[in-house]
Amino acid sequence: GVVLFHALLERRIVLLPVNARLAEPEIVRALAATEVAALFVSDATPPALAQRIAAGAGCGRVLFSASEGELAPTLARATGEGRRGDARLPDDAALVLMTSGTSGRSKAAVLGFDNLIASADASARLLGSEAGDRWLLCMPLFHIAGLSILMRAARVGASVVLEPRFDAARISALLDGHAITHLSLVATTLAQLLEVRGDRPAPAALRLVLIGGGPAPESLLERALALGYPIAPTYGLTESASQAATRPPGAEGGLVPLPGVEIRIVDGDDHPVAMGSEGEIQLRGPIVMRGYLGDPEANAHALRGGWLATGDVGRLDGAGTLRVLDRRSDLILSGGENVYPAEIESILASHPDIADAGVVGVADARFGARPLAFVVWRAGAARDAEALAAWCRSRLAGYKIPVAFRAADALPRNAAGKLLRRELAREAAEPGRTVEHVAGDAGGQSSA
Repeated sequence: GVVLFHALLERRIVLLPVNARLAEPEIVRALAATEVAALFVSDATPPALAQRIAAGAGCGRVLFSASEGELAPTLARATGEGRRGDARLPDDAALVLMTSGTSGRSKAAVLGFDNLIASADASARLLGSEAGDRWLLCMPLFHIAGLSILMRAARVGASVVLEPRFDAARISALLDGHAITHLSLVATTLAQLLEVRGDRPAPAALRLVLIGGGPAPESLLERALALGYPIAPTYGLTESASQAATRPPGAEGGLVPLPGVEIRIVDGDDHPVAMGSEGEIQLRGPIVMRGYLGDPEANAHALRGGWLATGDVGRLDGAGTLRVLDRRSDLILSGGENVYPAEIESILASHPDIADAGVVGVADARFGARPLAFVVWRAGAARDAEALAAWCRSRLAGYKIPVAFRAADALPRNAAGKLLRRELAREAAEPGRTVEHVAGDAGGQSSA
């Protein structure tokens, strides 16, 4: 997969990595929508399956690469020849990635070769990078999080230790035995790693641990920092070729924009808001994508006046550093107050009996909407929902207290570890569901 990635980039062949674990119809839809010309698959893929996918998507050829098990993503070549006018690839396109973007609808984000180079070089300037680095790559190679690591390493000649999937015990052993200097995780995988390692400090060789995929609980970051992990919270998108802003290890405050990247906060009319005020995060710079393939409506929404409208909510402080609050689509408007699910999730995740938490809004006749929490209890926990409500009540304003708690065996996350709140929202809306605890007046609009 890695060799194929670099080989196709070198030949300027545009590639579309696809999650091989998707259902066959999902893969066919993605490939057909982007009008791919050829399909690369691992030789472990059943030939009949590969041929069906190729036929369904209209691919001209199927090419089998050396067997790499689940490491190899499905790769497709796309060309600008003979495509529909609105689906023509830019001449300098390098990578097409399927993403939900800012609306939840699947779209094909087009990144240029210069986007990938600009992202890797800007990251190196902010965080440092050299040939002696050893990246431990346990992020998926069909996602910008994994592919961006390949680009960063290639730009300086660094090594990459490749893992097919995240396994906390395996990652811990590699950190101890392979002089790993750089690691990229999300909050859930960081929590699993710390669970396995216990109170053991971070290995001395480790210089950078990027934490992306959404806001991480402060309690989790504080625990990791206390053990010596060089934590660097990061904000980025597929549309920005990965990183857009990062807080370097040891720094305080918000996230620092990558060199060459501008960030502004705007209101609903795209007017910049006052410093410190909340609004939509918009980005500008060489890392921003070319656009969505064959989707002028989505392009008009996301690319406005030279800025990438992210759909995320944040604020800038006086030093120009960024605080990311949540996605605008996940914001809960309750009785005229803004409720950010990520804030509530952070409080729930800091409870010693909670392994994971997700919060969505549910309709409420009085307040418009109120937060509902899905929680994954730790093994052996007392599962005391009343105590959990009291924990929240002592740390959050009344209108932020979940109106109900619902136990879950696991929360839906994508391959990069990002919480899929849309799936939780669908489950929350199902009629006839029972809850462990209804918070009563605790979820009201009081300020205490």
